[in-house]
Amino acid sequence: MSLAPWLGLLCGSLLVAACQPPAPALCVSMVGDVLLDRAVPAALARDSAALLQTTRALWAGSRYVIGNLECPLTIENQPARKPFVFRGSPYYAWFLRDLGFTHVSLANNHTLDQHAGGLYFTNRAVQTAGLHPLGYQADSLAGCRPTLLGPDSSVAVFAYSAFYQRVAGEGCLCGRDFAALCERVAAYKTLFPERAVLVYLHWGTEYADLPSAVQRAQARTLIDCGAAAVVGSHPHVVQPVEFYRGCPILYSLGNFLFDQQGRQTDLALQVDFELAQGHVMATYLRPLQLHRAIPYAAETAARAALLTRIQRLLPEGPLGLDPDAARWQLRAPVAAPAGPGYFPREQVLADSMRAGTAVRLRFLPRAGYFQAHIRTGATQTVLPLGFPLYQFAQGDVDNDGHPDLLAGPVKTTHFDSTMRRRLFVYRVAQGRATPRWLGSRVMYRLLYFKAVRAAHGLTYVRTIEQQPDGRYCIGHYSWRGFGLMLDAFPARSLTLEAAYDHFIR
Repeated sequence: MSLAPWLGLLCGSLLVAACQPPAPALCVSMVGDVLLDRAVPAALARDSAALLQTTRALWAGSRYVIGNLECPLTIENQPARKPFVFRGSPYYAWFLRDLGFTHVSLANNHTLDQHAGGLYFTNRAVQTAGLHPLGYQADSLAGCRPTLLGPDSSVAVFAYSAFYQRVAGEGCLCGRDFAALCERVAAYKTLFPERAVLVYLHWGTEYADLPSAVQRAQARTLIDCGAAAVVGSHPHVVQPVEFYRGCPILYSLGNFLFDQQGRQTDLALQVDFELAQGHVMATYLRPLQLHRAIPYAAETAARAALLTRIQRLLPEGPLGLDPDAARWQLRAPVAAPAGPGYFPREQVLADSMRAGTAVRLRFLPRAGYFQAHIRTGATQTVLPLGFPLYQFAQGDVDNDGHPDLLAGPVKTTHFDSTMRRRLFVYRVAQGRATPRWLGSRVMYRLLYFKAVRAAHGLTYVRTIEQQPDGRYCIGHYSWRGFGLMLDAFPARSLTLEAAYDHFIR
């Protein structure tokens, strides 16, 4: 098929963008774990003036500063039954604001140390002090919604915790379901491609020098789904830096304000991102060192130790950073083209009646489209899709007990010559993909879709579509013998932001 119409649309968009003056870069700083309990209050009473001087220097050029709040801030004392339980005074929310913090993540394994009531009071204390919570909302779905930064909402931040605590109220925090996080990041970036997406994760193994293989795969998947950068906390030690598709991954920044000792828990990093045009334009690291719980600029030996820690996963060798510098700029290596679109590059179709089938996408830069490599056991075939994609997912759309492959091409069809987003359904069996539905179009202009397993056990397809009047609606489509048919529009005449909120519910 000819790609000329697709390329023409792309070139036209680039021409319009080239005529617009570039927006100034937005500087966002991120640090690691902040504890306000145990020995930290005494350290603050002793050295708060020094800490204030440090943060003023660290954040002088930052519009936003984000950290992980590692304890609830509440006067309520209802400790959870666990080995380590924290509780800080609500006063410290004002103290964090005076230091220069603008946002704190509540998506972690200690926010519920004082149960749901403590979480509620923490959120109230944070907001009363003029801070913004990340990864939490009271309605239990909003925790995985993005927090927008910048006067033009040019940056979106997702906060997520990988830990399950079995405490009431946990549904208010973004966490546990990594696939849902990826789905929400991908949908958001597809709908708002001009916005840069940052993902702040609470994950990993405490005191581990390296991230696990699972973490590395998850970080790459998030970037495939549209994240401009991935930043981690929780291990309490600094872990390596890595790049994937030119995007920075910082697996753990270590502690920022904490009373731990030994195991190099006194080494820390701050990362500064300059963000514009939906991307990270520059990444800087600031080496830090904790003395009696308080962070300071790292001394010579600490900077050398930090350089060793952050370079362990870089196959191209050392970063060539000046160990004596107060700030290090990370330069991404040249990345191989991975193709347009924001979605996982691999789907594993789990099937109770057959061996799992792995479908991995491979982008062909010269051709400008993807191939699907399908493997079931020893059988492997290649499906030359022959078109760009904006979505790649799975779901038992026809409700026959076997997952189908859902592809979102951008193309014309035999019955519709307009270049637009489509929805194709393939049945995958014996290592082969057979087209089930190559729908020419849905009711309105299709923007995005996903398969949803309903409470009654059947699967339907949920869509975001643009109405003829320019507003947006949510569509539900069910399989009717030969293809997908419209059931209803549960929501109509929405803004794009409201359509996204309805879509992820």
